[in-house]
Amino acid sequence: MLIDCMMADIAEVLSYLPTAILVGAAYALVAGIVFRFMRKRAASSGDTPGKVPFGENSVFKLTISTLLVIYVVVVLMTVFFSRELGSRDGIDMRILGTWGTTMQDHAWVLENVLLFIPLGLLLPLLLPKRWHPITVPAGLFGSICIEFVQLRTGRGFCQLDDIVMNTLGALAGYLLWLAGRGLLRGILRFCDRQGRRRGLFGVLALLWMLVIFSFSAQPADESTQTSLRVGRAVCAVIVPDYAQMTQEQQTAWAERIEFPVRKGAHMTEYGVLAMLWLGVLAGEEITRKRAVIAIALTALYASTDEFHQLFVPGRSGQVRDVLIDSCGAAIGVLIAWGLIRIYSNREKQH
Repeated sequence: MLIDCMMADIAEVLSYLPTAILVGAAYALVAGIVFRFMRKRAASSGDTPGKVPFGENSVFKLTISTLLVIYVVVVLMTVFFSRELGSRDGIDMRILGTWGTTMQDHAWVLENVLLFIPLGLLLPLLLPKRWHPITVPAGLFGSICIEFVQLRTGRGFCQLDDIVMNTLGALAGYLLWLAGRGLLRGILRFCDRQGRRRGLFGVLALLWMLVIFSFSAQPADESTQTSLRVGRAVCAVIVPDYAQMTQEQQTAWAERIEFPVRKGAHMTEYGVLAMLWLGVLAGEEITRKRAVIAIALTALYASTDEFHQLFVPGRSGQVRDVLIDSCGAAIGVLIAWGLIRIYSNREKQH
């Protein structure tokens, strides 16, 4: 099936993430030190923050640029370093000439679109507003460079289809960014009106509790299979040579991490719920009292959820899970608190 071919290829691409994250972390460390030094130097000389690279939004821009570095490393490893020098040679200038007749051929064409979607999403977040229109041309130029280097090094076929699909991917990412920006602005305008923000968070909290309820209503066998599928995806990223292992070895690895995957999912579920409760409770500012109440409400729902599982085939209610869920709630509140403080500082700087 097409989806199976694509998932196998995506798993291979995800296996490059650990290396890319290490490179991104090194970049973030060096860039953070440089920007901090330049900011202090600008402050001592009386310059405005805008004259420093990334300006007032240095933390946000540094985060986006780090994600972009990670993305670029993954792309380079996918299209160059995963292939032997001189292993591929040829030029194909036909439109849809690579579509082929097999599901794997179709998958490769669609994957070329997916490969450049992150570029269309990240570049507008990094560039000044007046430079946003160059996002798609940048994708086109990047794809042409990749095809040229592949042709010169023999690490890939030079194909017009790849350029077209990569450019469409950059366009799709850019359109997604535009849509997301418009949606976020609409939500913020809606929430700025008196009383509506809390109501919106309240509705989202109720919907999220229904999502958690639906997960808990799954029989034990079905829930375990879901955790194993997620475990296989995680193993594809963190386990070296996972794609080359036998089916039995892959299943053994997935079963080994099934427990932390399941509990990590629990913490994430309740971390999100605590954030939503915090949105309901918080007025103009977040106080410790409101944060504690948000965590307590989330822990209370976790208790009722464990009671609900007593009536689901193969499942049981455990105090340990309530504690894990409560830890997830506390982490979620801390993350929300930190993000709001960063956003508030940015607003004050503007």
